[in-house]
Amino acid sequence: MAIIIAIMSMPEVLEPLAKYIVKSMGPYWLIAVLIVGVIHGLKPDEHTWPITVTYGLMQRNVGGVIAAVSVFAGALTLVWTLMSALIGELMGLLNTSILDPYVDIIVGLTMIGVAAYLVFGRHGDYHDVKTADYKLIWIHGLAAAFGGDFFIVLILTIAIVPMITTDLSFLVGFMFGFGSWLAQTVIVLAIYKGVIKSVGDWSVVAEAGRIALGILGLFMIGLGIYSFFTPSD
Repeated sequence: MAIIIAIMSMPEVLEPLAKYIVKSMGPYWLIAVLIVGVIHGLKPDEHTWPITVTYGLMQRNVGGVIAAVSVFAGALTLVWTLMSALIGELMGLLNTSILDPYVDIIVGLTMIGVAAYLVFGRHGDYHDVKTADYKLIWIHGLAAAFGGDFFIVLILTIAIVPMITTDLSFLVGFMFGFGSWLAQTVIVLAIYKGVIKSVGDWSVVAEAGRIALGILGLFMIGLGIYSFFTPSD
């Protein structure tokens, strides 16, 4: 519930901040985009650490946590890098805001599907708990990349392309994703270590992660349906 409240309490916080940072740093745009990416990873929303925390809690060790965060953030970064690389051709054709409700519903269904697989796909002893499947995390990341943050990368690319050569435009999406990955890794590791130390029994933590993933999936579907009936500005 705390994660859901955090998501809802930060509407469109990144867009104005991103514009300000990029405008202020001018020729140092590469560092600016990295900073914006780090801020993106630090803020809780439906496509950052509230998701990677649930996957992280299902890992047996720190190495698994880093891998889970990297797979999810890597999928995001891949989509954003390709998008920024193609921005010249797509600049006049994209209106990604209309995709948001569909993305929320698809991401929610993916989360519920992963949670159900991990719960009902368990076999044998109760403590033989499944960790999150990296293939499913990757698919989830690819779907999540087309959410609201896709629009942020689009805005950054449009703002920066006039200052650079087209060959370098891919770095906008890449640096944004890289910064987000760094921030999410730090947060998820801190939470993972704190929870494991407090609870002690990893199987209990993994069970909590699955439950949280399912609840957040229902929330995302509800958010997507709500968006259909909310008039856009």
